[in-house]
Amino acid sequence: MSRSRITSAPALAAILAIAFPPLLSASGAPGAATPSQPAAAPRRTVAVTVDDLPFVGYGLPLAAVAPLSSKLVAAIAARKVKAVAFVNEDKLFVPGEVDARIALLTEWLDAGMELGNHTFGHPGLTKTPLPAMQDAVIKGEVVTRGLLERRGKTLKWFRHPYAQTGTTRETRDAFDAFLLSRGYTVAPLSIEHEDWVFASADAKLAAESDVAGQARLLAAYIEDFDARCAFYEERSRALFGREIPQILLSHANALNARAMPLLLERLEKRGYAFVTLEEALADPAWKSPDGYFGPWGPSWLHRFAAARGEDVKALFRAEPEAPKWVADLDAARSAAASAPAAPR
Repeated sequence: MSRSRITSAPALAAILAIAFPPLLSASGAPGAATPSQPAAAPRRTVAVTVDDLPFVGYGLPLAAVAPLSSKLVAAIAARKVKAVAFVNEDKLFVPGEVDARIALLTEWLDAGMELGNHTFGHPGLTKTPLPAMQDAVIKGEVVTRGLLERRGKTLKWFRHPYAQTGTTRETRDAFDAFLLSRGYTVAPLSIEHEDWVFASADAKLAAESDVAGQARLLAAYIEDFDARCAFYEERSRALFGREIPQILLSHANALNARAMPLLLERLEKRGYAFVTLEEALADPAWKSPDGYFGPWGPSWLHRFAAARGEDVKALFRAEPEAPKWVADLDAARSAAASAPAAPR
């Protein structure tokens, strides 16, 4: 479902004014906090997860990626969020950069975050044979497990690439059993906001030094994020009659390095308190049956709905959409990146 979005290029102050209206009514209105009355406790909770570590650089060199990664970690840590960040270990093995790339992972641990396995190579279960998926899990845990064990911690979280969990019950059950045998707990997600579409578009604008375009995109990104939060909050109420703890999926990229303070503030303005992934999953709603078997990677709220007979395709169509101009920028960047190099 399309929604109107900001299309001008406001300055950051204007972005904040538009994106973050006061959550509470004016002083003295019902529910407003007063100097002698503390603000009410947040009524919503969310766990934050970040995929594709060490970073999705869209061709940026390590010298540019490293400070962006540090900025992203610092933004999350500043609000004392205990995120779980999922690693693609294939991204570590760049000749001459291995130690520096592993150091990016240690920054997450130093900030009090957890690390999880996102496989070696990011293969999707939809098109990858089960033995190859199992190999990608085993190969993708070597460095991460070692980093955690040296700190007295255990590698326990696994996030499916593309959130693809299998097209048949047999495939899912077999892969789940394999993950369990290696001590993993699957990390589901509920708020899925397609940040990679905006990040790809932002990378194209950055490469063109289009600062005004990036400001416009940032405003659209915050608005889209807000719309998606509202959408999944409504889905939670429709399914459970209440809002369950949400689990946010985001990615390590330059856009989120810049936008994460705004995203987290937006969540706080919506009444969210930050919890750990383990705390979120303690809610019994997360034990609901997953009724989705197919090629895509939908939110677990859609999966729970599928178990009740709802049409996942219809739920996909009901989701907010990125503005067409953002999707077009993403498509243009992706096409250019996949085009064969010109002969010399």
